[in-house]
Amino acid sequence: MFDCFLAQILVLVLIFFCCARIFILKNERIDSFAVFAPLALIISILIFACFGFSPLNFAVFFVALIVFFTNFRALLRLHAELVVDHYGVVFIIFSVIGIILSLGLGTILFLTRPVKYTPNDFNITKTQKTLTGKTENLKIRESLFSGERFSGNLFIYEPIIRDEINAQIFAENPVLIFAPGIRSSVQNYEPYLMLLAQKGYKVLAADFYTSDLYLLSKNSDSQVKKILLESKFLRKSAAIYEEKTRSKEFAEILEKEKPLATKKYSALTRLALELYGDETKCFYIVDGVDFDSIYAVIDEFNTEPYSNAKGFFSMNRVDEYKTSGYGFIEQTDVLFALSKGIERENKFFIPRYVANKTLEAIRNEK
Repeated sequence: MFDCFLAQILVLVLIFFCCARIFILKNERIDSFAVFAPLALIISILIFACFGFSPLNFAVFFVALIVFFTNFRALLRLHAELVVDHYGVVFIIFSVIGIILSLGLGTILFLTRPVKYTPNDFNITKTQKTLTGKTENLKIRESLFSGERFSGNLFIYEPIIRDEINAQIFAENPVLIFAPGIRSSVQNYEPYLMLLAQKGYKVLAADFYTSDLYLLSKNSDSQVKKILLESKFLRKSAAIYEEKTRSKEFAEILEKEKPLATKKYSALTRLALELYGDETKCFYIVDGVDFDSIYAVIDEFNTEPYSNAKGFFSMNRVDEYKTSGYGFIEQTDVLFALSKGIERENKFFIPRYVANKTLEAIRNEK
């Protein structure tokens, strides 16, 4: 999440210098600063590709688009290697507007920036892999260019083992498995998941985008709309928008989502067994999932030939966790948290508290 913030700031810095050249450059010159406009626009588009749609990402893109069109003639002049001896009044006005927008949006971004953290802060490693197939035959995609269909992202958080004693202790711990709902992504839970890995647990978490899990576009006849609404770039924002504008209909979507957790956790368990061996013990972490769905997974993997499921922990048991379904937005999505009346918090108090409750539940299952 912090990487997204840095990319957004980079775009605004490029926009600022592109627009501020009306004050910086004097006399006749080649207007080379104009190249910052298309560069800012390209980066703003790549932000969508890397981090998905959000109001702030769209705002950055919108400002970059305005500045690009404002500088289009300047780019043509630059390409023709024409010398500029003055700027027009209209161009100056739009440049000033660009400066104001970049500074104003930059202030908002700074005030709502996500909390910075890295795997090294927790003494763990983070690995990201791409998934392919549907939930019943889910596997890790070997190559980006294999031509296999994109089905989701798998995140693996593991403790860094520095001695044999810890290696033996950690080897006895179950693998923790987690899958978020449609209103969030794994990254919204990362502080919590990293804290669990810090305590010696391997954590497997995944965002699923398979067609057998479609919810937002279930009744849509348009294939393009289905792909867009259920994509990693738009689904979370679309779900939050639906919840805000059509709460009754969205409540029905959430009810339909609950039993689908069985498919997700079952698929993740099979991946865990492939990665770590058939004897691997698994413990499930859920947020907003009904107990019947997770018990179905536990029954599946405690029935011959399996004996892998060790139990589960529902984050909803923790009263202090007020953002069920969204993750730890006070660290990862501060603007959305503020809209919920929750302030930015950089000490990881709630993630740490929920992690401790989770560890307590795991110990009680042993």
